[in-house]
Amino acid sequence: MRRKGLGKLYDRFTPEERFRLDVEAMARGDMEESERLRESCPRHTYTMNDARFSRRRDAARELTMVVLLDLNQHLSKLRMIDALRSVLPYSTTLVENDAYLAYSDGRKAGSHNAWKKVGMKGEPPGSEENAELAMQEDLQAIEARVEESANLIPELLGGLGRKVAGEALVVWEAFVRFCEEEIRLEPEKVLGAIFEPALENVRWLEDLAKGLDLEPEHETVEEYRVTLTKAWNVYVARAV
Repeated sequence: MRRKGLGKLYDRFTPEERFRLDVEAMARGDMEESERLRESCPRHTYTMNDARFSRRRDAARELTMVVLLDLNQHLSKLRMIDALRSVLPYSTTLVENDAYLAYSDGRKAGSHNAWKKVGMKGEPPGSEENAELAMQEDLQAIEARVEESANLIPELLGGLGRKVAGEALVVWEAFVRFCEEEIRLEPEKVLGAIFEPALENVRWLEDLAKGLDLEPEHETVEEYRVTLTKAWNVYVARAV
């Protein structure tokens, strides 16, 4: 009954109301309702730019934005890795200082309790020099251990950065080939026309990849390029 009642109203919905109802129908999986909303939508005749031009323009913009969304998730990770690297020297110093203080406090407490148990005040003659030597050796050992542990983090970050940079390079290289082969324009020109601020990030990625001597995985690049090309062909085919 409710659907029959709504059926009488399909031609009365404003475009905004029809849009919201269509989204709600698709969200709840009611594709029949979505179809009715679209089929009952009033039709108009428009004068517009040549579809063979406007479709290519829209396709270039939308596919470029999709690529940028994909690329930026990798670039954000790379920026974060760089930020972590910049604070590592400070964090290592803090850890080293805390280790020294913990050792010093523990040594003092241990010595106090040991001599308290044997009923002595202070240490026997000659023991201060030995204690000083032992303390220096212990501090050197602490320093070496902190340095060894601290070196692990840059290694891990380096490996992670290389992996993420390789993934980002795949996205960019696929876009480069797609632009050259399908749009027949330099990728920098396409990117500059659609979202010029992204050029800075791309140049940064290229410099980073060059510094790391990275090469993208050609098979993955080709898979990504094929996906872009298929989407482009769908857009262009609608204009024919």
